[in-house]
Amino acid sequence: MLYVIYCKDDPSTPTRRDEFYDAHRTYLKSASIKIVVAGPYTATDSDKKIGSMLVVEAESLQQAIDFQKNDPFALNGVWNSVSVNPYLKSIDQR
Repeated sequence: MLYVIYCKDDPSTPTRRDEFYDAHRTYLKSASIKIVVAGPYTATDSDKKIGSMLVVEAESLQQAIDFQKNDPFALNGVWNSVSVNPYLKSIDQR
């Protein structure tokens, strides 16, 4: 099943994303679940990264939640809010 993980950065810690970026990338590359698509999203008026969005394939919602909770960005306070929800892909025009 697919899940979307939507994470907003904590605006009170603007440098934290850069501090833990390498650890975050290493974690994603060694993921125990399939990452369908992932990347940061930006402010509407600039290219400033303000959060992350991932679509993952996992066996359960709990597996997706556990994956997110163990991300270095989560463990080190980069994100101040996170939602993990089932995702029903209906169109893919790649």
